[in-house]
Amino acid sequence: MNQGERSRVPSGTTLRFVSVVLLATATTLQMFGHYAAVWPMATNLDNARCQVRSGLYLTSTHQVDPDQSKWDGYRACMATFLGARALWLVGGLVLLAAVALLIYLVRPSWRVRRRGLVLVPEELNEPLAALVDEAGLAKAPVFLLDRTNVRVGGVAFGNHRHKYVALNAGMLALRRTDPAAFRAIVLHELAHVRADVTVTYATLAIWRAFVIAVLVPYALTLVNPMLLSRTPFKLPVFGLPSSSITFGMMWRLAVMTLLVFAARIAVLRAREKYADALVVRWTGDSEPYRTLPPTGWFRRWFGHHPAPAARLAVMRDPDSLLRPGFWEVLGSALAVQIAWWHTIAGLRDVTWYREGNESFVVMRIVWVIAIAALIGLVAWRGAAFGPVRGTFALPGLAIGLGLVFGDRLDVQNLSPVTVPGVIAAAVLIATTTLVTVWVGYCATLVRNRWHAWFLGLSAAVVTYTLLGWFAEVRLASSLWNNAIGPVFDLLGTYTSSTVDDVVLKAVAFPFLWNFNRVLTVVALALVWLVPLVLRREFPRFAALAGAAGGLLAAAAVVLTGSLGSPLVATAWQVVAVVAVQLVVTLVVARRVDRVGALFTAWLIGLAATATIWLTHLQDGAVDSVLATRPHQVLPVLGTLVALVGGLGRPSPNPARPWGLIAIAVVSVGVSVWWPKAIPTAAPLQPPAPQDVEVNTDEAVNTWIYGGGWDRMMAVVRANDQVFAGVRANDPAAIAVGCDALVPVVREEFPAPPDDRIATMWRDGLVALENGARSCLVVFRDSGADDGSMAREFGKGLEQLKVVQTELLEAQNRVIS
Repeated sequence: MNQGERSRVPSGTTLRFVSVVLLATATTLQMFGHYAAVWPMATNLDNARCQVRSGLYLTSTHQVDPDQSKWDGYRACMATFLGARALWLVGGLVLLAAVALLIYLVRPSWRVRRRGLVLVPEELNEPLAALVDEAGLAKAPVFLLDRTNVRVGGVAFGNHRHKYVALNAGMLALRRTDPAAFRAIVLHELAHVRADVTVTYATLAIWRAFVIAVLVPYALTLVNPMLLSRTPFKLPVFGLPSSSITFGMMWRLAVMTLLVFAARIAVLRAREKYADALVVRWTGDSEPYRTLPPTGWFRRWFGHHPAPAARLAVMRDPDSLLRPGFWEVLGSALAVQIAWWHTIAGLRDVTWYREGNESFVVMRIVWVIAIAALIGLVAWRGAAFGPVRGTFALPGLAIGLGLVFGDRLDVQNLSPVTVPGVIAAAVLIATTTLVTVWVGYCATLVRNRWHAWFLGLSAAVVTYTLLGWFAEVRLASSLWNNAIGPVFDLLGTYTSSTVDDVVLKAVAFPFLWNFNRVLTVVALALVWLVPLVLRREFPRFAALAGAAGGLLAAAAVVLTGSLGSPLVATAWQVVAVVAVQLVVTLVVARRVDRVGALFTAWLIGLAATATIWLTHLQDGAVDSVLATRPHQVLPVLGTLVALVGGLGRPSPNPARPWGLIAIAVVSVGVSVWWPKAIPTAAPLQPPAPQDVEVNTDEAVNTWIYGGGWDRMMAVVRANDQVFAGVRANDPAAIAVGCDALVPVVREEFPAPPDDRIATMWRDGLVALENGARSCLVVFRDSGADDGSMAREFGKGLEQLKVVQTELLEAQNRVIS
């Protein structure tokens, strides 16, 4: 890669700037989504009302109600709030952008006025103009003098319209005593003008706007939630944060704020290194500031400039700036992940992000674009830097860690750390590292724009498929207990030995949880197809090894086809094929690289799939569920075992890619079509439960806030109207009250989601209705009083009293 191509590689300053923008924007969406959901206070109950109206109670058990009509009713109810709440998100973004733009445009003039900056003496105009030409600037900045600062130094500032370089008063003496140092310092500031003044001061503007317009107001609402009421300034209840704000939410919010601040500092420090690299190029001196005094320890650690040792290392090796750093990539991955979750929180609060529409797919694609772009940037910069050990692996590890820790730092992620969650996180980190290394290696093979597009699209597909399940890490424990556990319990009934049990579960796990079977095959095929196409190579030896291994795998499938029931035998066949893949890739490890080993394992898996189908075929169907789609498992396991082999070098066998593409197409076809299982085949999953487990106390609490308490109070008030007439001894008023009570108790409204409370509730309403009708007979129609009026009213009131007690007790159990 020549110098011109290297200059087009995005810098670390750009990466950090994007991180600041992502964090500030997404956190604004999250916070204003919260406002949309709770202001005015009544809107905070919209979700509860929709749950009550639809009969779908979303409690902490996370059980999925199989009644689709309830979900349809809930989604239709919540969708009515989308427009009004979306205005909050738009307003938040507009406010952030407006404040940031105002600061960005006004700050240069304000700085000139505040510091009392004046034009530099005329004697400097000619030497400064020469340095401007040396820096290659089409338009010279305005040079100013800071008469109050006697230090040696300067600062470049401004915006896209007006750029300034302010020189400290100490620079006047430096020009006479050390012209080389004067030249280096001015060139350093001109490097900022050329490369990053706009980005830097846009970053500072976004940070200040975020603090002023977003963070401070949100913190005030945490301290005084009444600010979100209709009378925010009449109820100044400042004090400790409200009880609804947990410690976990507070420390996550604090960490998120520190991340935005750290990203801001990172932008300022990174720009200094890039400016130093330009000074080295222009002066030809790897230590242009050697005669200047060192900075103090405080400025070294907390200032906007990196440590002197780091700056010196860059000046001695400017190409090191191309290497993607672990910490900068970790910060960017954290920014992407936290930004995504905060955006999701805002969109969920405005009721758009939910099941039943396209939101899940759209936001997953948005996430993939961001992560694939980050991985692609790492690959691009790493390829420009050169294939040094760890160039791609360490940034890949950083991205994986960023995805995991970004998930934990989400303000709304209050789930505890569990063993299944840790295992899922470890798998995600390992997979992310491998994907990054793969994209980085392929980037070193790119020779033209078509190659770049091909790799970019392939990387997006691989990222979507192999990393797109990241959101399930926080649900790993729930998935294990509610989905995987029952499946394993069922599989345990099919085996008679511990070995069979382990084998069956090991094969069934990737079979059941490989949801995107077609995309998985496509993604894993791209892992070997893309580098081979970019290398314009057909690995003949790997293909021969795959053909020979396919024959061995077919023999192994036939030999293991009678080991137990059809289901257990299929699991043994898959394990036997994986063993053949491992042995063959180890045997040929010195003759092929890892790409060739992947290709070899893939061919073995294809041959084994056909053989498994043939050994289980009965009248057009197979006798085992596992035998329907063995190619749903073999690509995954085959890819893992192939990574063990491949210690050799690529074989120079130039060829067109049509044969490779044909094999990939056949592989996809095998994953799209498969034979059906016979009706008597043993199922892999237990039948779906008919009854959904719901936390009754939580459901009752939702019913209370979703209109249930208002419903009860309406009945109580209508009943009080009747007894107001009784106390006044006014028959006409009693009749009016009874007549008004009947439609109130007959109003359609869901009963409490507790069978016992619901029974008492219905009995109480029926009794009150009967009492009201008897009342009308006596006081409106002048009929005889047979005693039923007092009896039914007494019964109804007693039932409602018990219901009220039960509701409050359930609510207290939830709160406690």
